[in-house]
Amino acid sequence: MAFNKARALQEAHKYVAQGKTGKAIKQYEWIIEKDRRDLILLNVVADLYAPENNIYQAVKYFYKLANAYTREGYKVKAIAIYKKIAKLDQEKVEPLLRLAELNSSQGLAREAREQYKNAFEFFERKGQKDNALEILRKLCQLDPRSHGLRLKYAQFAEGAGETRQAAEAYFDAAVLAEESGDPAACGTALHKAAELAPENPDVHLY
Repeated sequence: MAFNKARALQEAHKYVAQGKTGKAIKQYEWIIEKDRRDLILLNVVADLYAPENNIYQAVKYFYKLANAYTREGYKVKAIAIYKKIAKLDQEKVEPLLRLAELNSSQGLAREAREQYKNAFEFFERKGQKDNALEILRKLCQLDPRSHGLRLKYAQFAEGAGETRQAAEAYFDAAVLAEESGDPAACGTALHKAAELAPENPDVHLY
């Protein structure tokens, strides 16, 4: 018998109305197997799994949907789905990074910074210093004129044992601080740069 999508959907809707969530999910999954282009059903199935506390399956379908939206250029829709994933699966950093990257690509710097800050806090809690430092580097790229952020990057790099990166960041922070009219911050950053890299002539000439 040929696949009748309308009839199959009607059957799935009936199961939902009757509160037979398990049967509804199976029916929708069968329809998805028959018509993989129907992205809306991925969202429907994920939304059905979530109230059942089957977070693994819900997240799996949301990722399929978000990846499809991203691939097809629907970045705003992808952002909405990754927000759902981040809310459901707070033990994973991937949705935060995806949100940051998508927001950045859309020119939404404030939203991107917020998600990168969340990712930084995640890595910091986990003790993953290298990953946390990389996130701070990306934050500096998003806000290249912020001497406060550059100083935070320098301090974290120093704490992580990355002396060369720290010295360079302290010097950059000093330059930015002077340009923004903050001589106190400039002096502090410059002192640290000289302390970590006394061989750098720029530090002594500045």
